[in-house]
Amino acid sequence: MEAVILHGGQGTRLRPLTHTGPKQLIKVAGKPVSQWVLEQIRDAGIKDVITILGDNNPTRVVEYYGDGSRFNVSIRYVYQGKARGLADAIYRVKDLVSDRFIVYLGDNIVPYDLSKFSNFHGSASILLAKVDNPQRFGVAIIKDEKVVKLIEKPKERISDLALVGVYGFTREIFEVIENLKPSWRGELEITDAIQGLIDKGRGVEYQIVDGWWKDTGTPKDILEANYFLLDKHTVRRIEGEVKDSTIDGRVVIERGASIINSIIRGPVYIGVGSKVVNSYIGPFTSIGDNCIIENSEIENSVLLDNVTVKGVSLMDSLIGNNSRVEKGNKWQKLIVGENSTVII
Repeated sequence: MEAVILHGGQGTRLRPLTHTGPKQLIKVAGKPVSQWVLEQIRDAGIKDVITILGDNNPTRVVEYYGDGSRFNVSIRYVYQGKARGLADAIYRVKDLVSDRFIVYLGDNIVPYDLSKFSNFHGSASILLAKVDNPQRFGVAIIKDEKVVKLIEKPKERISDLALVGVYGFTREIFEVIENLKPSWRGELEITDAIQGLIDKGRGVEYQIVDGWWKDTGTPKDILEANYFLLDKHTVRRIEGEVKDSTIDGRVVIERGASIINSIIRGPVYIGVGSKVVNSYIGPFTSIGDNCIIENSEIENSVLLDNVTVKGVSLMDSLIGNNSRVEKGNKWQKLIVGENSTVII
């Protein structure tokens, strides 16, 4: 069985963070979102992975994941280019997959047993979860424990069961996609493709996610995913240098990092080569690689790679790669894109 990870989309709700690269590479709890997906797939025993690339600097994805060997999987790449819908993206793996395969949106995090999910018996299988805002998602109508209808981003509240971005298919899906017409959005919708299977009398199984999951499409979603993953997965591990500092709780300090005259209260992740001096790093904060934090206080925030923060107090903030935030004495709430400088 193969797993297909979708790595496209423009990430418009995450701009300016996504102006120069795909949203799936934004790090939460020390790893890109799509790496959490990849490792979940691998841990379910699926080692053959196909990554579908969009047109938002896809070379970054290839550079990061390579052939997959350092993650103990094999990765092949397919270029979709301009987004034409999920069904169009899936159709591009027609000649690369076997009888059954799973599809996972690379910007979603769904803590679910994929080995259980991948063992489906119908023509397709979907993961669903109850949501408060179904108009943001494709939704399923269930009657007599059967999937009877799927609708993409309904304008009216017809169901609160949303598709969470994990699917199982047989090759029958390709026959349906070949006959699809674009939706009002101008895309080939995966909900329409699965509906086509239902209309042909094919069995579409479903399982319901009972608990947390996240579509990391907004800055708030990124912070919530970071909170959850740090809380669930952080195990105390200190490989960097700690001098004249207090490290409390579940804290990861990667190799080459240095903590000097500072207080770190977990769960916290501090990346490779980062330096924290005369600062306080509070719970649910992720700091990327090669960052510099001086004379600052930071809580419940995500700093990506090569970020410099000096003399600033940050809370609930998301700071993009290669950015600088300097000089301030009040708590700030910021979303800062890549290659930026903010002086407060």
